Amino acid sequence: MVVTNSSSTSFLVAHQPSHFSASLPSLHSTNKAPVFPIQHRENVRFTKLVASTETHKHNHNHNIGSFIDLLKACEQNGSVKNANCIHGCVLKSNFDDRDLVVFLNHAVHVYSKCGDFNAACKVFDGMSQKNMFSWSVMIVASNEHGYYNDGVLLFCMMLERGVVPDGFAFSAVLQSCVGLDSIELGEMVHSQVVVRGFLMHTVVGTSLLNLYAKLRKNESSVKVFNTMPELNDVSWNAMISGFTYNGLHLQAFNCFIDMIEAGVTLSNSTFATVSKAVGLLGDLNKCHEVHRYATRWGLDSNTFVGTALIDMYSKCGSLSNAQILFDSKFTSCLVNTPWNAIITGNSQSGSHLEALELFTRMCQNDVKPDVYTFCCVLNSIAALKCLKSLRETHGLALKYGFDVKAISALNALADAYAKCESLESVEKIFNRMEEKDIVSWTTMVTAYCQYSEWEKGLAIFSQMRNEGFVPNRFTFSSVITACGGLCLLEHGHQIHGLICKSSLDNETCIEGALIDMYAKCGNLTEAKKIFERISNPDVVSWTAIISTYAQHGLVEDALELFKMMEQSGAKVNAVTLLCVLFACSHRGMVEDGLKIFHQMEDTYGVVPKMQHYACVVDLLGRIGRLDEAVEFINRMPIEPNEMIWQTLLGACRIHGNAELGKSVAQKILSTRPQYPSTYVLLSNTYIESGLYEDGFSLRDVMRKQASAEK
Repeated sequence: MVVTNSSSTSFLVAHQPSHFSASLPSLHSTNKAPVFPIQHRENVRFTKLVASTETHKHNHNHNIGSFIDLLKACEQNGSVKNANCIHGCVLKSNFDDRDLVVFLNHAVHVYSKCGDFNAACKVFDGMSQKNMFSWSVMIVASNEHGYYNDGVLLFCMMLERGVVPDGFAFSAVLQSCVGLDSIELGEMVHSQVVVRGFLMHTVVGTSLLNLYAKLRKNESSVKVFNTMPELNDVSWNAMISGFTYNGLHLQAFNCFIDMIEAGVTLSNSTFATVSKAVGLLGDLNKCHEVHRYATRWGLDSNTFVGTALIDMYSKCGSLSNAQILFDSKFTSCLVNTPWNAIITGNSQSGSHLEALELFTRMCQNDVKPDVYTFCCVLNSIAALKCLKSLRETHGLALKYGFDVKAISALNALADAYAKCESLESVEKIFNRMEEKDIVSWTTMVTAYCQYSEWEKGLAIFSQMRNEGFVPNRFTFSSVITACGGLCLLEHGHQIHGLICKSSLDNETCIEGALIDMYAKCGNLTEAKKIFERISNPDVVSWTAIISTYAQHGLVEDALELFKMMEQSGAKVNAVTLLCVLFACSHRGMVEDGLKIFHQMEDTYGVVPKMQHYACVVDLLGRIGRLDEAVEFINRMPIEPNEMIWQTLLGACRIHGNAELGKSVAQKILSTRPQYPSTYVLLSNTYIESGLYEDGFSLRDVMRKQASAEK
């Protein structure tokens, strides 16, 4: 079938016809339904029908309904092969035209649902007679496979041929308009709805609500809603969903209350939709109110509703309420969705160990995980940086028959291995992927940058673009970091140009990366320009510019920017404070640095990490206050690591304190006996303190160790 232009149909003003024929390529998707054999009962029936049809080609021993039932079984099992057999049997039989049209309409639907869009097109093209349902089902099939433009054009052809659309046809073409993101086409269809008297049709009205909501025309959506003569639960749910989709969460909740007051029956979908809105609203009282209504309607134990409520509490930040609900209703549930919801809630709130414990319980209860489960668990493992747990989970996924070829799963695995410091595993996963998406490429670029493999990161970025993938904000952020790591100012400037062409230069993560890149390349002026163009800098941007000034020795400017950041209301984080402590240390501003460090928890709500303690040791060590540095280390609430001792050893070298240096070196060598930098620092400390014999003796030890290793 080839769609042609029509001067009589207004829809074609904005959209010229596209090629639409039996030779159209099928939708490139990895989410086709799995092919399973028809159940034994249906298989026996299918065999008998085929045999009977061969014997009685010219009689009507079987009505068309039997074959349609078998087609439906094929749809459930995703079997295109069996659908072809049934289709062939019917064509060989002598059914009348009316029955044949009914069957072929179902065949178009089933082929589409089974993922064979080409077959659906061929059936439709070959129909000598078409009724209204024929056109409607083909529009729906086009939508299902992403050919939205063809959906609109099919609707136009239907009108040209004098076929009067019904509510189902209007609903289908409105979905095509949503897919095309075209409010103009949607309004044209709306006008046809009015002209043909379907404005009062509930299904069409609900489709109009969905159209205007998805295209962010909330006022139009409200107008349609207020003019609908009959509002059922589907209409109300569409309105609540529309508000939620557009971020109008309070309006969604108020609409839910209005729905209750109107006496409309609340369904599972109602609670699923409003739960999402209220969770994102962050109002715990309203969360409790929705939960109470679900209990009153007897739906709180329903798996679908319960999952939505658990997710609602988690998004609201009340993980305790989510856990109470899960423990009281769903610990024995064999469906994985409530388990997924509580695992996700823990993972997203930072309770990663709890997420892994829940996953263990889930498996012990014989609840089968799915792709989503493993992705959530992998995110928690990545946050914990536990390579052993990652490998165990990877093995468990294979044991469960989990489809490790799913792109989302492989991306999550690659990201987890990157964060667990196994770059080799990331490369293996990436290279073995049969299909890659932009997340796959970005993960690989980011992994190389994480390990300072800047050249490889840039090479992968170039390969990605050559293969036609369009970088996103995270890809650009990583590749800009690579340019900064290599001090490639010209290359970084070119990437900056690509970012501007992609209209991503206002993205927060990119702004911070650009500031950092220009700073590392020595172009402080450009870094400052980018920062000054940011209308409302967030913590990432502030931290980047503070770090820039600190690294260039402009400590007073860095501290002044820090004060401006505090005054702006931006939340200071651990990285910001590390930059400020670094600045104080390199300028010898001990009292200022100590004051900021002691304010970290009380004023900024940041618990000091090892890097912050190391900065304070450096701060004291640089000006020779070594005894205070030792006392500070002894009072640390966490066990000092080699970073702390190396910092102190460096200070001992600067100030010639060989005795303390020897003691510190012994602490390091007790855990890392082959650590060469420790020997170098201690040797230099001895020599610079005048203890030449000890210094040269230590260097002899180093040379002997190096020879032994060879």
